[in-house]
Amino acid sequence: MATINDLSEGEIGQNRLVYSPTWIEAQKQVIQWALKLGLTVTVDDFGTAYMDVPGTDHPDQVIATGSHIDTVAQGGRFDGLYGVLGGMQAIENLLVTEGHPKETLRLISFSEEEGSRFPDTFTGSKHYTGAKINLAMTDPDGIHFDDARQTAVAQLNLPGVKHDLPDLPDTFTELHIEQGPRLIDHQLQIGLVTAIVGQRRFTITVKGIANHAGTTPMDERADALEMAVTLISQLRDQAHQLDSGLTFTVGEMHISPNTSNVIPGLVTFTIDTRSNDEQILDNFEQIIHQVVAQHQEPKITSTVNRWAKSDVTHLDDQLLAANQKTADKLGFSSTQLASGAGHDSQIMAKVTRTTMIFVPSIDGISHAPEENTGQVDLLHGVELLTESLHQQAY
Repeated sequence: MATINDLSEGEIGQNRLVYSPTWIEAQKQVIQWALKLGLTVTVDDFGTAYMDVPGTDHPDQVIATGSHIDTVAQGGRFDGLYGVLGGMQAIENLLVTEGHPKETLRLISFSEEEGSRFPDTFTGSKHYTGAKINLAMTDPDGIHFDDARQTAVAQLNLPGVKHDLPDLPDTFTELHIEQGPRLIDHQLQIGLVTAIVGQRRFTITVKGIANHAGTTPMDERADALEMAVTLISQLRDQAHQLDSGLTFTVGEMHISPNTSNVIPGLVTFTIDTRSNDEQILDNFEQIIHQVVAQHQEPKITSTVNRWAKSDVTHLDDQLLAANQKTADKLGFSSTQLASGAGHDSQIMAKVTRTTMIFVPSIDGISHAPEENTGQVDLLHGVELLTESLHQQAY
């Protein structure tokens, strides 16, 4: 893991954005390790690597595990990468102790999940599952996704690597850090994921009138920022009053003209809402529209644009029950929980039986340089994954 984490741009945290030079080197390193283990490696035209141990009895039956290789900007050491390298360790464990499986074991290192460079998420797993990707989208530097993709994937043309899009697996198990505080707060070793929350993302645009900060009386202002603060405060209060597990986040704001001596005339900000209950998400979307409508003024107008929507994803009950039984057998303290973060598993669950295994995140911190998980917890996750794959493939 340290070898991959050394492949990062910048001085703060992990910076391994999709198709960047460090991403290319990291994916190449994973492929080279897989080849050294004797796995059959295939790379698709989005740069996702599929690393197989062919089954002796039923090679067309595929039991898959894995996660993503990219990071957010200034991210942590474990998000995604733990699922890839932990999956590789689990497969190596099985090869050493059990030999070749009856059904094919597959390790997947998805090209992209985070949406940190281009305005789309899960492009690796979406491509694998047949979803259409906008190849013309651009990053902040104006580089087209398709140009970056072709340049990067060409550099994964290593000796012994095939280029194709493999068939979908029969099951998919993703090992991951929790990225939240529940396991660590309750001193639990394992989280077994029942569902992945649905999300709604919005941009609120507030238009006022930019004017002189010194000569415009307070009672004659059309201050877009003041209105934005009012909307955010009221919506946050509404989210708290629901007491439903809904999360409400304003994570991005732009102010124009953004100078100290001018009243803001235009403000945009984003809202991210998440819940494992579709009705709660729908109800809060109505609340957003209602609050914005109640605060229209002659000189200040606000609009709502929902630009992203993903439904609650329920994971496979049978795999969940099997993992619960195995965790109990291994003596791990555990709980069943919904994931508040998005994962490749929510894409894979649309096409195959899917489950997730969580290990604790120290202080509940993720998507930050301070992201950390104890060594013992990392090993527990790999041990549970190893046994889960053994039950499915042997």
